[in-house]
Amino acid sequence: MSATSVIPAFRRDFWSDDVILDPYPVYRELRDLGPAVWLEANGCWALTQYATVRAALLDPQTYSSASGCMMNAPMNTATKGIMLCSDDPEHLAMRRLFAKPLQPKALIEHRRRFEDLAKERILELLARESFDAVADLAHFLPLAVVTELVGLDQYGRDNMLDWAMGIFNAFGPEDNARTNDGIALAGGVIDYVLNKLDRANMVAGGWGEALFLAADEGRISEQTARMMLIDYLSPALDTTINATSAAIELFAAHPEQWSRLRADPSLIPSAINEVIRLESPIRAFSRLVTRDHAIGDAQLHKGDRALMLYACANRDPRHYPDPDRFDIARGAGDHLGFGQGTHVCAGMHLAKLEISILFEAMLPVVAGFRTGKSERRAHNTLRGLYSLETTMVGAEEL
Repeated sequence: MSATSVIPAFRRDFWSDDVILDPYPVYRELRDLGPAVWLEANGCWALTQYATVRAALLDPQTYSSASGCMMNAPMNTATKGIMLCSDDPEHLAMRRLFAKPLQPKALIEHRRRFEDLAKERILELLARESFDAVADLAHFLPLAVVTELVGLDQYGRDNMLDWAMGIFNAFGPEDNARTNDGIALAGGVIDYVLNKLDRANMVAGGWGEALFLAADEGRISEQTARMMLIDYLSPALDTTINATSAAIELFAAHPEQWSRLRADPSLIPSAINEVIRLESPIRAFSRLVTRDHAIGDAQLHKGDRALMLYACANRDPRHYPDPDRFDIARGAGDHLGFGQGTHVCAGMHLAKLEISILFEAMLPVVAGFRTGKSERRAHNTLRGLYSLETTMVGAEEL
């Protein structure tokens, strides 16, 4: 496609460090260019506005996942057939099995354990002069409990976090160093799940074991069961970790919102949605366009790649008034941070449960937060803090 013949167009590299680390002015520019914008440096479309992204996510016939959700051929080929990279009916059959332990009713049995661990950790952190809100808090429940629930062997549990972050880097374009590093790591993960993981060493009763039992019953193939283990990396870890640390940063910057939440804990679900809307953990996934069609002034063609810009859409003033403002009572339950439609995040109930329990543990004893040094590193797909120096202000200190 000739970029000069396409209107509108954006010329900067969407995967450059400066765009990744300071994305919100770029998202504003992209939205103002139009609902569909040609990324000249990357050779793909970006869907930018809330209504357009939501409509595309609800139209898998036009925006297909079956040819991969990544921006490079090696990963789209290597992950073909996993749940993320499939369309219905294959996707739905896998999702029904995959999502069973992630439904609210199934997660109830874990709530008490989560609560006990969270209360203990919050009291421990409250007693410290300072701590890292990423490593010491956001990582805590996912690494303490969820890696065990997924049920890989010890080697897999020890490496899940690094694998998840590496694989998401591999979603980028081929001419990108982070992408290439991620592809190399992803190859090792695929080799592990297909060839090296001995199911006898997995956690009994874990979610992974349930996939193998389904294979034993002939409901899926063993290879499908093994590849589906990769799908558990994201809902188990990244959304929870990045949203938790983002919440601490936001509440430190907006103490009146934390006071509001302490006064009315029923706002916890709304607060979680607002955090994920404002600091969406996933930048974008791509889809393959299956038919020629127009969006505004843009003409998309069969075979094009289109990025679903979740984070960009979630700050669209056409849908959210004053979208850069953090307001826990906004009622942003329709945000696109978990996606939408058939591929809505299967792990969203788990993420919401973990963050809710952390809030519930903090509200009675934490009056506020003070933050110091922070670090954010460029990542092709994920937006999240790498570290955040934090102090909790105890309620008794006021």
